[in-house]
Amino acid sequence: MLFQEMTKDLSLIRIYVSLVILYLLAPVFSQEVRITCTNQPLNKILIDLRDDYGLMVSFDDKQLSAYKITADKKFASPSRAFDYLLKGLPLGYEVSDDVYIIFSVPYKVKPRNYIISGRISDKTSRETLPYSGIYLNNTIVLSDAKGNFSFTSATDSIFSVRISYLGYYILDTMVGPGTHHNFMLTPSVIALEEIIVIGSEVARSIQTGTSPGISRMNHKIAYYLPGNGDNSIFNLLRLQPGILAAGEQSADFIIWGSYEGQSQVIFDGFTIYGMKNFNDNISAVNPYVAKDIKVLKGGFGAEYGERVGGIVDITGKDGNRLSPSVQFCINNMTLNGTASIPFRKKSALMLAYRQTFYPLYNSFRDSTLGFGRGRNSGGADYYLDPDYGFRDMNVKYSGSGKKSNYYISLYGGMDHFSYEFEQESLHRSTLLDYSEHNTQIGGTAYYGFRWKDKYTSNLTVSYSTLQTDRDMVGKIERTSGNWNDEDIDEQTRTVIYEINSRTDNKLTLSEKHIADAGLGWIYYITNQEITNLGIRSDEMAGLHIPYLYLQDNITLFTRLTLRPGLRSDFHSISRKVYVQPRLSLMYRFYDYFRLNAAAGMYNQFVAKNMIMDDMGNYKLEWAICDDKNVKVLNSHGYTLGFSFNKNDFTVNVEGYLKYTGGLTRFLQTSAGTIPYEGEGKTKGIDLFVKKEFKNQSLWASYTLSKTQEYFPYFPTDEYIPAMHDQRHEVKVAGLAKIKSFHFSANYVYGSGFPDPDKLPATVEYTSPYNRLDGAIIYRFLRRKIHLDAGISVLNILNTENIRYSNLIRIPAEETGTESLYADAVPRTWALFLNIYY
Repeated sequence: MLFQEMTKDLSLIRIYVSLVILYLLAPVFSQEVRITCTNQPLNKILIDLRDDYGLMVSFDDKQLSAYKITADKKFASPSRAFDYLLKGLPLGYEVSDDVYIIFSVPYKVKPRNYIISGRISDKTSRETLPYSGIYLNNTIVLSDAKGNFSFTSATDSIFSVRISYLGYYILDTMVGPGTHHNFMLTPSVIALEEIIVIGSEVARSIQTGTSPGISRMNHKIAYYLPGNGDNSIFNLLRLQPGILAAGEQSADFIIWGSYEGQSQVIFDGFTIYGMKNFNDNISAVNPYVAKDIKVLKGGFGAEYGERVGGIVDITGKDGNRLSPSVQFCINNMTLNGTASIPFRKKSALMLAYRQTFYPLYNSFRDSTLGFGRGRNSGGADYYLDPDYGFRDMNVKYSGSGKKSNYYISLYGGMDHFSYEFEQESLHRSTLLDYSEHNTQIGGTAYYGFRWKDKYTSNLTVSYSTLQTDRDMVGKIERTSGNWNDEDIDEQTRTVIYEINSRTDNKLTLSEKHIADAGLGWIYYITNQEITNLGIRSDEMAGLHIPYLYLQDNITLFTRLTLRPGLRSDFHSISRKVYVQPRLSLMYRFYDYFRLNAAAGMYNQFVAKNMIMDDMGNYKLEWAICDDKNVKVLNSHGYTLGFSFNKNDFTVNVEGYLKYTGGLTRFLQTSAGTIPYEGEGKTKGIDLFVKKEFKNQSLWASYTLSKTQEYFPYFPTDEYIPAMHDQRHEVKVAGLAKIKSFHFSANYVYGSGFPDPDKLPATVEYTSPYNRLDGAIIYRFLRRKIHLDAGISVLNILNTENIRYSNLIRIPAEETGTESLYADAVPRTWALFLNIYY
């Protein structure tokens, strides 16, 4: 009995002891485990678990100290806590006799992508550098319009980065993956003071051959070319192959045989329709606000549209974000000044203003060209010295954040051209009073954002308008004979408006595959008011163009890049959809030898149409292509070329072939104004050779081309040369630096245009175009204020070069005409002084 009671007591004791043990171990098996730590070593976390929850843990203290953990989490059990802590690490654990044993396990490498992205900017001013060339682990990419880029690699975690931008020292470095890299490039010229970076090379003046039909220019060297400072952008462009120089066009460019109005000048996202700029002393864009100049002569991708010719895309400066700066230039024709004000080193406000202050056609000119020169000599009957005035202003505010860029860019410009002509002869007296006034306004609001490491979006809204007012009043009285007197009293106002809103998106799919997609909406309005001898007519039209595009960029086998693209435009009047496929390819045989090719279809929905009277005078007016009275312009073009670039020596050869349809021309006859639809075709080849030395740069180009057209009013069914057709054009330019002196010279030869007086019945080419320019600049270097002075001589040989858009014909006798001419650039001396602070 006693034994049974003792046995019962022992059982109760065992039960009590078991309950006590379970109670003591309850935190281990049932109580929640909480871990709160910030960037704490794993060994320290396990020690805290041991002390707080009575756990027994075995581990290599030195090994676990290398892993940093951040957590703030509750777990239902210690096992779940250990699962969480060791996830993704080359560690495992097991429980043996209530001891958690931590041990190493083979590390399984999971496929992953390494991403690098960032922004490229100027080291001295924080100006972003658009379209910079980036060589990443044997793959070439370009930054966007605000200097941003993104690249993904599935194999490399360390990136070899080589970045180049025209006018800057090349940056060569090694970096790891990351999304906020800021790469700073050093300019080779800082505030007009040259610096040397030991062991570095400079990407210098002109870049061509990297893509079909595309060239990029260093705007900094334009300053040293002959001119007066206000036309430096135009002077640089006119020296490139494929861009017509003989016509002295500064507001519009004739590129690869395109007609006036078929090429587009874009500044900060809005269209510069261009003022008259009767000779090339002033360019349509202020050179002191230009940062990047990209010329697309043909074969461009689907992201560009609305033109069947070429495109000159100019990116404006953002301003100095580090310190205030001022630049002022005065010459014998114009004043030009810019100022930049930074705000907290994150944004900047930039202002620029220029205007003429001296009669442009009389300033320091050698006026040896006489009056009464006959047409047989290729000149005009009478030469005019018109009055001309010009002014424009730029305002831009821009800034950036870690993932965003933004800017607002505004522009306004105006010019005025006028002349009076009075002449009496034996049989008549003539009085003419002509004036023309042009006003250009434009603006862009831009916002770019990087949503993720691989995805960026840009939103752009732009506005542009050009208003042209012409007024011609005159009287031609016959003092003898039976001819009737003629009164002239005509006023015209032509206005074109353009509103463009678009979003552009870039997606980096892999290191060999980048896709671009965008959509937008363009609204055009044209208005023309004509008053002739008191009779007024008014015509207004509007057109909506919604559009979208897809552009792929695929790199195959490291050396081959394909860029297939598709653009689609919807014409709101005709309700037609214009689909424009495009394809380009670039193949690198070696690092210094490339082959480029491109083909594509293009449409244009506003046109600058020619209106010709019965005396051969013509004017160009903007009109909407409604596909009824004015056909939609269409073209398809092809280009093939190769480039060689090694040891600062460049050779680029490009051939092109283009067909253009939907040309509209109006002929004014006694029966009224009759429209004609025509077509044109162009073929040619460009050769460009450039050599860079330490302090010298020399390049030459040659263009062989043929542009023909056909209209139903021609006397035959054959194609004849277009008015701007020129078979040969040769250009040579050189720059040299000797201590503080900069010397430059350039020469242009053009074989001549068809005489418009004799077209279309007879094709007879006029005298060749010849022009030699030279300049000397001396720099006075100071620490805070930089000053330089220079002298340029344009048309040193004083060659008479006819610019037919400045030629006006008036009735002379019963069947004859006489011509009045405001000439192209004669010998012109340009003196200027530039101050930079």
